[in-house]
Amino acid sequence: MNSRLIFWVISLVGILLLTACASSGRELEVNAQDPHEELNRTIYAFNDGVDTYVASPLVTGYQWILPDLLESAVTNFFNNLKEPKTILNDGLQGKEQQAGVDFERFLINTLLGFGGLINVASYADIEYHEEDFDQTLAVWGVPRGEYLVLPLLGPSAYRTIPGEIVDAFCSPANYAIWPIQLLGVFNARSNATQSLNFINEVAVDPYVFMRTSYLQWRDYQITEGENASDDLLILDMEEIFDEEEEELEMLEIGL
Repeated sequence: MNSRLIFWVISLVGILLLTACASSGRELEVNAQDPHEELNRTIYAFNDGVDTYVASPLVTGYQWILPDLLESAVTNFFNNLKEPKTILNDGLQGKEQQAGVDFERFLINTLLGFGGLINVASYADIEYHEEDFDQTLAVWGVPRGEYLVLPLLGPSAYRTIPGEIVDAFCSPANYAIWPIQLLGVFNARSNATQSLNFINEVAVDPYVFMRTSYLQWRDYQITEGENASDDLLILDMEEIFDEEEEELEMLEIGL
């Protein structure tokens, strides 16, 4: 059984138990945008603690060991591993032309870029583009559902959960040996460092800032910018939320 699927099941069981415990306490005023806010804040605080005391120190060492050039090559490599998932979801969304472009990019970088370490396709103006099954479900008309914060995975929603499970089976990175998966975790967290620091330093309430930014970012991806609000904060959000998602790979190693 895929280890990522196992982790999702464990996370969902944990959320159900925490919800039961939270419901036995005092009732707070429900936020229509975030009806699980009390539970979400608890999990957010846990995730923040793990990031502060575990992930951040490890990533500092990773950044010290790896020069910027090598770190960029690692990022290119893992972006290239996401291409099969993107191509599949392009097709499921009826974007045949985009699927062809993404396949061309994947082929060029894999064959000419030493397995994706060098982003050769960018020199041909074939830019990186990402799709996932959550976006596909949105295109098919499935509603987002309520906002959730998942242990170690971070911001999410009801629709995201089945989307992540499908994507897990479509991503070659999940079938790699554990050192490569671990490298992916460090690389994703390293890429998100600057934006995460900005949130913690500037936001009056980092939880609300993260929630608002995540929902706007996902809407921006799904609509391809058509419904973007004027105050949409483009803070390399993809790096932040990719990092939150890929931290689960650390647990997969032990499952």
